[in-house]
Amino acid sequence: MNLGHWLNSLSAVDHGILLIIFIIGLFFSHTTIKAFIEFYDKKKKHQKSRIRFRVTPASLVIFAFIYSLIIYNIFKSMFDFIP
Repeated sequence: MNLGHWLNSLSAVDHGILLIIFIIGLFFSHTTIKAFIEFYDKKKKHQKSRIRFRVTPASLVIFAFIYSLIIYNIFKSMFDFIP
């Protein structure tokens, strides 16, 4: 079964669970990126010539997807109701 068939076979509750897991992944992603930016700023001692990084949507979604996969695998091994 490919990804499209698997997603179509899920119920509304299953879609809600996956959405909640992705939102949690987004939160962790945003926190991680902000921590990396703060670490970089402290390492450069807030110099004027440092590169100014920001949270971009692409980096946010990529990290969120990775975190979501990790959270999904952890929850799937702990609970039976995870799709």
